[in-house]
Amino acid sequence: MTIGIINLRKNKKLKGILTAIHSDDCISPIDIALMYAMIMFYKQGGEKDFFQVSRSGLMKISKISSTRTYHKSIKKLMGLGYISYTPSYHPKFGSLVGWG
Repeated sequence: MTIGIINLRKNKKLKGILTAIHSDDCISPIDIALMYAMIMFYKQGGEKDFFQVSRSGLMKISKISSTRTYHKSIKKLMGLGYISYTPSYHPKFGSLVGWG
C-alpha cells in the first residue's frame, strides 16, 4: 500500500497508526483530514521522525476553518497517542510533530 510516494510496507510505524485509526471509533472525519494533512507535511519534510508543520498549512489542507476545532483535534490525537506535538509559538518556525 502506498500513500502518494510513501511506501507503508517500509514505514511500519505510520502503517500501524493508520491501521489503528481506521478501527478507532473515537476518530472523526476531521481527525482523519488532519492526519492526512500531517502526512503531506511528513512527505515534504523527507519522512523524518519529527517534521515541521504550520497550523495554517494543516488547516488549509484538512479544510478545517476553526482554530478551536484544529486545537481540539490536535489534543485528541495527542491524547490517543497517535502523534506527539511540540508547539513553536514562533511565527516563522513550525511546530514539531512525530508519530506516536
